[in-house]
Amino acid sequence: MAKYIFLCIILCITKDVVFGRPSQENAHVMCKLPEVRGRCRALLQRWRYDVSTGKCRTFKFGGCEGNDNNFTSEKACMAMCAGIR
Repeated sequence: MAKYIFLCIILCITKDVVFGRPSQENAHVMCKLPEVRGRCRALLQRWRYDVSTGKCRTFKFGGCEGNDNNFTSEKACMAMCAGIR
């Protein structure tokens, strides 16, 4: 059990190194994408960046067919998109 916990910790720490974080250029593009609710019907509360106001707003995400302007928290949304116009 301890080795599985250790493996999970290592994976969590290294995921940004392996998969990378979006560059500022990519963030500039993704934060301007429109709200996409998708065709599924899960009604998950998500956050998207609204370039017209410079703030993150909630929306209901269906659970599939979204885009990258879709965050699980306001904090994550603002960390990626704050200041983009």
